[in-house]
Amino acid sequence: MPPGTITGIVFVLAALSPGLVYHRVIAQFLARDNRSTVVELVEMATAGAVTSVVASVVVLGLGEFIPPLVSLDELAWNRSGDWPRPWSVVASALLVLFVSFGLAVLAGWMWVRRAGRLPTRIKQGSAWAGVLGAKRDGKPAFLAVELDDGRLIEGVFRSVSVAEDPARDALVLRPPILSSGPGDSPRTAVNEDFVFIPRSIIKAVHGSYRLTKRQDKDT
Repeated sequence: MPPGTITGIVFVLAALSPGLVYHRVIAQFLARDNRSTVVELVEMATAGAVTSVVASVVVLGLGEFIPPLVSLDELAWNRSGDWPRPWSVVASALLVLFVSFGLAVLAGWMWVRRAGRLPTRIKQGSAWAGVLGAKRDGKPAFLAVELDDGRLIEGVFRSVSVAEDPARDALVLRPPILSSGPGDSPRTAVNEDFVFIPRSIIKAVHGSYRLTKRQDKDT
C-alpha cells in the first residue's frame, strides 16, 4: 500500500475518532435501547467529522495570532508553494485532535443533560433504560424491587441491561442496599458493592428521588 494511502487512512481515522469519545460519553451516562451497528457507526462518524471540522477551523483561526501554529493563509493562500514548517503542522494537528476530543465530550455531556431533563421520552423497545436511567437534580433513583418469591430488595439504581431477549436483562443496584423477606420481615443491610437482579424474577419496581442523607453521600 502506498505511503500516501496509509497517511490518508490514518488521517481519516484520527478525524473520526472523536466520534467514539462522544459515543462512549453517552453510553456511560445515558442508558439507551439497543440499536443496529450501522446506526452506531453513522452516529460516531458524524460526531467525529463535525467536531474535527470545528476544531480545525478554531486552530487555523488561532494560527493567525500564534506563530507556531499553521494559519489558514499558509494553507489556502500560499502562492510560493512553500509548505508550513513540519513542527507547526504536528503541533496544529495535535491541538486539533485535543480540541475535537474536548468538543466531543462537551457535546455528549450536553446531550446527556438534555435527555435527563426531558419529562417523558418515547423510546423504541424496552422502557426500563429510559425510566430507570433518568435522573433528578443529578441523582439516580432509589428503587424498591419486588421479587416473585415475595422478597424486597432496595438500593440506588446503578444500571440496567436492555437486551433483545428479556431473559438476559438484569437490574443492578448499589449501596445502600437493603433486603427483606416475604411479609413483614425486618429489613437488613446487604454488605455488598452491588447486586444483580435478573429481570425474569422481578415482579414490580418502585422508585423515588427523595433520598436520605446517607444515600446522598453514596451518590
